[in-house]
Amino acid sequence: MTGRSLTHLSLDDLDAWLAGQLGPTGHAHLDGCAECRELANTERILVNHLAALQVLAPAPGFADRVMASVAIPDPFALRSMESARRRLFTSRRSVAIAAMLALAVAASMAASVVWSLGHRQMIAELGSWISGSAADWAWIGLRGAVSSVMEQPWYGGLRGLAGSPAQIAVASAVASLTYLSGVLALRKLMTLPTGPVSHASA
Repeated sequence: MTGRSLTHLSLDDLDAWLAGQLGPTGHAHLDGCAECRELANTERILVNHLAALQVLAPAPGFADRVMASVAIPDPFALRSMESARRRLFTSRRSVAIAAMLALAVAASMAASVVWSLGHRQMIAELGSWISGSAADWAWIGLRGAVSSVMEQPWYGGLRGLAGSPAQIAVASAVASLTYLSGVLALRKLMTLPTGPVSHASA
């Protein structure tokens, strides 16, 4: 709580006075300040009235009666098969709709099986065409990628490098040394310190 002003008792001082813990300086100020004395008496009257109020408590069994009348829905009831079954058989109309949907699904599956059995040759030819087309598309894509690489300006230098075994050996050595240096640097960074670590003081 905050005080009313710098020259009067604060609300914490008034709480201490009500609890009988106000110091001599506070008592001296309270004796000489009519405004603080009036405020302290008002606070004491309010506290006495609050203390005289009857403490109300619920009747025995109140919580049990309330909880018995509360229906807590199951959050997964809509997804459960039991809930779906109960909703499905609530009326004849819902049963008829469900039967029609099941019949339509079964009829479509049966028709698909019958058509597949009667058109095996067509299905086989379609599969062969799809596999052949996929192979052609893959070959065309590979040729396009190779052509794109060959058109790059650095391809000539790379091809010339590949034609000289000595240059290949030098490039491999440089790449290996670079990789080894990176591994050693990373290992050094990831090594935990063995000695005591000094912490910056605030």
